[in-house]
Amino acid sequence: MKKLLFLLIAAGGAASAIAQGPNTSYTTDALLSRWVVDVNLVGGFANQDFKTANTINNYPNALNSNTGNLKFKNGYAYGADAQLGFFFGEKRHFGIGTGFMYMTEHGFANLDNFHIEYQATDFKGSTFRQLITGNNISETITSSSMNIPVMLKYKNRFSEHWGFAADAGALINLEMKNAYKTNASFDYEAIYKFGQSGDGGTVAVYDNSPTPSVNDWLITKTEFLRNNPNGNFQDYLNAKRALGYNVGEGLKPGTSKGNTSYTQGSVGFMVQPSLNYFLSDMVALNFGVYYLYQPFKNAAASNYHLTDGAGNYSSVLNNVTESHNQSYGLNIGVRFFLGKKHIPLTISSVNQSSPSQCGICDGSIALNGLFPNQPVTVDYSLNGAQPTRYSSTVQPDGQVKIPNLCAGSYTGIKATIKKENAMGKAVILGDPSLNISSQIATHPTLSGGCNGSIMFKGLYAGRSATINYNLNGASQAPFTGIVNPDNSITISGLCEGTYTGIMLTCNTCTTKGTDFTLVAPAPPPLPPAPPMEKIDISAPVLFEFDKSDIQSSYYPILDEASKEVVEGGNTSIRVDGHTDAIGTYGYNQKLSERRAMSVKRYLINKGVRPDRVKIYGHGKTQPAATNKTSEGRRQNRRAVMNITGK
Repeated sequence: MKKLLFLLIAAGGAASAIAQGPNTSYTTDALLSRWVVDVNLVGGFANQDFKTANTINNYPNALNSNTGNLKFKNGYAYGADAQLGFFFGEKRHFGIGTGFMYMTEHGFANLDNFHIEYQATDFKGSTFRQLITGNNISETITSSSMNIPVMLKYKNRFSEHWGFAADAGALINLEMKNAYKTNASFDYEAIYKFGQSGDGGTVAVYDNSPTPSVNDWLITKTEFLRNNPNGNFQDYLNAKRALGYNVGEGLKPGTSKGNTSYTQGSVGFMVQPSLNYFLSDMVALNFGVYYLYQPFKNAAASNYHLTDGAGNYSSVLNNVTESHNQSYGLNIGVRFFLGKKHIPLTISSVNQSSPSQCGICDGSIALNGLFPNQPVTVDYSLNGAQPTRYSSTVQPDGQVKIPNLCAGSYTGIKATIKKENAMGKAVILGDPSLNISSQIATHPTLSGGCNGSIMFKGLYAGRSATINYNLNGASQAPFTGIVNPDNSITISGLCEGTYTGIMLTCNTCTTKGTDFTLVAPAPPPLPPAPPMEKIDISAPVLFEFDKSDIQSSYYPILDEASKEVVEGGNTSIRVDGHTDAIGTYGYNQKLSERRAMSVKRYLINKGVRPDRVKIYGHGKTQPAATNKTSEGRRQNRRAVMNITGK
């Protein structure tokens, strides 16, 4: 049953999620009434897990005794609940509710192996051993409980006719009353032992031996049939009982039914998922399952005896200290939505169009889903400031468009039609970047001449542009011109020198240009640089902590090593990887192998055949320096190359 419960919850939730969409042809939860009334009938299986008090000590000097084990069997339950719920939030999926619930449970409370032997006093005041054995001790239990449910409620209508709902929360118990009826019967037997009194006579005493003495007077079935195999034991007991002795066979209680209530109720738990079938926007049917758990505590009757004399009986429930009640099954009901549906003003979506050029205010924001053909005003903030509100009339398709917008962050978008307001999501209109796609310089043709130029491309054709710049660190007069049809503009008549701080402004937008140096024809080439010293390939290649990436500063060593191997004929190269002492042996072993492999890959990329490179990882076993200092550990994170076969 619990698996069915979880399956229904999961299936309902999945169906709700799959069916959701921005456009629906039915009235969604957000438009239904916030107030609902649920009336449900529930029925299914029931169980009561009993804990009972230990009553052995209630029987003086008990021996050979067993007060039995109480269990609840064959339980079933049914009932009804009515709840008033209120749903909150914009989508009205979640809510709270309360009401009244009445449950009835039926079952059998069975007590097995009841047998008591204890010290008792008879009608004469004489002490004897009382033996009581229970037969078929079973009570038919009818339990009724009243609760106030306090529920968290969830609902989700996902199509015209179907929805999913789930209630879960606490049950505050008001009363738990049990009516019982028993078919129990008991055998009452007695054992008398006699001793000598102080005046020389005899007196009855309690025989506390597990096995009675042969000299005892045994008013028991076993003893009677041993001496009277053909006798009538029932007649024998009837005669003794007529004399006042507490004996009898198969005696039923004088009162076989009654009522008992648990002294202390508690807070329980109930979960009630269901599928909803909508007959209309105002009425839906509920079909689902439920699970209910509620514990009860009870003060067991003081000096409780199930029975201590012929005809006496106290219900087995009077000895219960705790009862953990569970019920689970099916529920069917009806849900009523109170009040009228509300059709709020909503903005179903927001479309945006950013400005076409940097610094131009030709962007727009369109709000969709409004009431068609109605006057509307739209308030919004642009970069935190409040512009003049926009007023217009909603188009027949439910759209209103705010034109002539500049780039920026638009927040607090609110459409107002009559007394209805609707909020739209925040929108950012991007300002297209003013970019110089390319910058082409033409150098002066002669030293000292001023016929150089710089061309800037990627601007807006037909727009005015202003260029500020410095020549050899000195600010120059700004250049202003109109951008050519090919989106370019050129500063001409430029002399030799270094042009820095180039800032180009167009449509109030500014972008930075690249520094340029204009020079006359190049002088004769410089003499070649002296040859570099030979690179030592045996120098270690060092790595960062926990890294196997090769730093660019070691490329010259690796390049020299690859050159020597490629040009060396039958030479080969060995690469040994190492780590510092931080980390486990296993991890450092793998790290040292990765470092050696990084060197091998670099050499292969430089033309070295893979079979001429051997790699070995040594982990942290061969330090080149102390691991107690950061510098020593840095030197230990290394790979070392050695060329053989020269």
